[in-house]
This record gives sequence, C-alpha cells and structure tokens, in this order.
Amino acid sequence: MRLLILNLFRKPLRTGLTVFGVAVALLLFCFLETVLQAFSAGVEMADASRIVVQNKESLSFTMPISYQNVIKQADGISHCAAGVWFGGPYDEPLPNGAKREEFFAQFAFELENYLPMYPEIKIPADQLKDLLADKSGCVLGDKIAERIGKKVGDRMALRSTLWAVPNNVMTFTVRAIYTTESATFDRTIMMFHMKYLDELRQYGKNTSGIYIAQMSDPAKFQAISSAIDTRFQNSPSETRTMTERAFNTQFVTMMGNLQLLLRSIGSAVVLTMLLVSANTMMMSARERTREMGILKAMGFSDGHVAWLLIGESMVICMVGAVIGAGGTYVAINIFGFNPKPDFFPIFRMPLGSFLGAFVIAAATGILSGIVPAIVGMRLKATEALRSM
Repeated sequence: MRLLILNLFRKPLRTGLTVFGVAVALLLFCFLETVLQAFSAGVEMADASRIVVQNKESLSFTMPISYQNVIKQADGISHCAAGVWFGGPYDEPLPNGAKREEFFAQFAFELENYLPMYPEIKIPADQLKDLLADKSGCVLGDKIAERIGKKVGDRMALRSTLWAVPNNVMTFTVRAIYTTESATFDRTIMMFHMKYLDELRQYGKNTSGIYIAQMSDPAKFQAISSAIDTRFQNSPSETRTMTERAFNTQFVTMMGNLQLLLRSIGSAVVLTMLLVSANTMMMSARERTREMGILKAMGFSDGHVAWLLIGESMVICMVGAVIGAGGTYVAINIFGFNPKPDFFPIFRMPLGSFLGAFVIAAATGILSGIVPAIVGMRLKATEALRSM
C-alpha cells in the first residue's frame, strides 16, 4: 500500500489532472442520468388503477362534459373527474417596477371528484373544507407556493393565454397547500375548480380536455378501455383511453428519443474517461520499467507488480468517482440544486445512477490498468535492469 501511495504522488500534477478528468466525466454522466429521470418523473408518479380518457385526435381537442356520466357508468369505474389544462403565466411584480414571469403546471379539475383518486396529495382537513367551499379557491403544491411566496389566504392572479376570460386574467384565493410523501409526485402543480373556469371562459363551456377515472381492478384495464372507446366510436369526439403511465409517457416521447440521446452522450463521456485514464497508466508504467525490474529482483512476484499498477489506476478512478458522483449527489439530493425548476419540477439523482458511477469507475480502473499490468508481469528483471 505504501508503494502504491508513493507512486500516486510521483507526478502529483498528472495524477491530479487525471482524477479531475474522471470526476468531470462522472459528474456529466450523473447529471445526464438525473435529467433523464426528471423527464420521466411524471411516468414514475403514475398509478396502475388510474386511467385517462382523451380525444382520439389530440389533447388539443376537447370532449363534451356529458361523456363523464357515460364513463362513470362503465363497469369497473369507481371515480371520474373532468379536467382542463390552463397554462397561464404568473406575473410577479418586482420592487423596481419590472415583472418576473413564473410558469408552472395549472389545471382546472372537478376537485371534489379528483382529489379522492390521489391519496398522494396530503391536504389538512380544514384547508380541504375551505377549498371545496370556495369556487375561486385553489390549491398549490408546497414547492411552487414557496417559489412564488404564497401562503393560505393569499390572493393570486394568472394571465390566461389559452382561454378567453374577462381581461384575460383569472384571480384566485389560495385555500390549501398540499404536500406529499411520494418522492416522485410533482409538488409544483396548481389546481382550481373547473366550474370557476367554465363560468368565466367565453368558449369551450361544458367541455373537458381529459377525464381521469379510477378502476376498481387494474387487471380489467383492457376490457374497460375498450368499452369506453367503443361507446364513443363514430361520435364527433371519439376517445382514446390509456393508463395514466401511458398518458404521461406521451409527453416524454413528444421530445423524441431522449433516452437514446442522453445515454449516447453519457457513453461517449465514459469512453473518453477510459482513454484518459488508460493513457495515464501507460505513461506511468513506461516510466517505471527499471523500478519494476528492481522490485522483481528483490523478490516481488509478477502478480504483486501487476496489482500495484491496477491498484494505482483503481485509486485514481475511485477518488474521481467520490468527487464527481458524490459531489453531484450532494448538490442535487441534499442541497436541492435544480438548474431549471420551472421545467424540472422533480429533479433528484437516482440512487442507481450514483452506484452505477462507482461501478463504471471501478471497471475503468481495472481496464485502464490491466494492459500496463500485463506488460509488467511479462517484464523480466534482467531486461529491465539492463537499461540502468
């Protein structure tokens, strides 16, 4: 071990730069995996018992509100709630007279039907009572409430960009703030009463963008979805019924094959890290040819010499992993670093990516040290000492 440590400090600048290169590569790998996880957060929060009914043509087309009663009557459906995407920016005035625009997910739902289907959403009983009693009331996730500085009882306004409402502005009273124990449930959503939107919007009244329903038995999804879609077949607004997971997945696929793109970048980064580490170890081995001959002449075995080289490579890569992967994990999961909170409501580094970074570092250490180790094992003491 002493020899290994001394060899690491033989060229401290080179060793430091190699550790830095490995650390940066693994930092990028972990960050890309976290971004990929953030894009898939909506998929992870899906429940197998919930289904979504949307217009067969596109999400941009609405369906009559009368569909709700038909869906409720389907065999195996216990709850059903209509919903509409609002998507209005929140303008916050600044002390200097300017405005800061915040964007976050906003939905109009039949809250009395929607909330019972989502046990993940935790709302104090008194706040829930006030929310359901106030037509203009809304509920905010604790994260978005903190971000825009709102508490229960505050007023807020959203600028309407999709629906024609008076003065293009809707005002609300924050009646509840929800929390959740689920690590994958979005805590940056705003929800308000659909009847309030219906009262104000000048077109699209008595229509819904989606219907969220709960099945009593998820195993009957195929039969239930087929029955619902068949019921509305050949109607002006045909439907497409899917699981909540499939519904959330379609938003990720709209951006293309992100998994292939990000994983390709990550693979290129890892390959570069391997080449850098391998080059460092080859240079180190060539510089120590005579020393390896002396060690063998002193009685060190071929295996001992080989493991000194592999061990040196492993230490460099593992230290890089601690700095790169460990630093990324601490910054994101402990200190809450999020490069784009309005785009990534859930941004957490998966434990699997953290552990995977150390596996990659270990594999890189072995692969980059194995060639110099083989050369060292084959080196004869007489040939090495002849160059002295």
